[in-house]
Amino acid sequence: MAKTETLHIRVNEQVKANAEETLDMLGISISEAVNMFLCQVNLTGGLPFAVKLPAPERIIVRSKSDLESKLDEAEDDLRAGRISSAEDVFGRLRSKHNV
Repeated sequence: MAKTETLHIRVNEQVKANAEETLDMLGISISEAVNMFLCQVNLTGGLPFAVKLPAPERIIVRSKSDLESKLDEAEDDLRAGRISSAEDVFGRLRSKHNV
């Protein structure tokens, strides 16, 4: 299918920068992402995702720097001994519930 149409849209500068950074990590451009979005609108007959507020307990990584910050926090937790192995956690659960 030939691409012959052009869209001109206005978006928040930071929203665009964050989206470009995220899409770059996925190896696609904003143009490709918009094209995919519009194809999904056509296929699904509406928005291809639920429009709702995120759960407050979900961690949302908005940029590469956010991700790096979360990884640094995880490394600090690991060094400080605030991390338990899955084996330890399940062992404590089994003991607690006599399984």
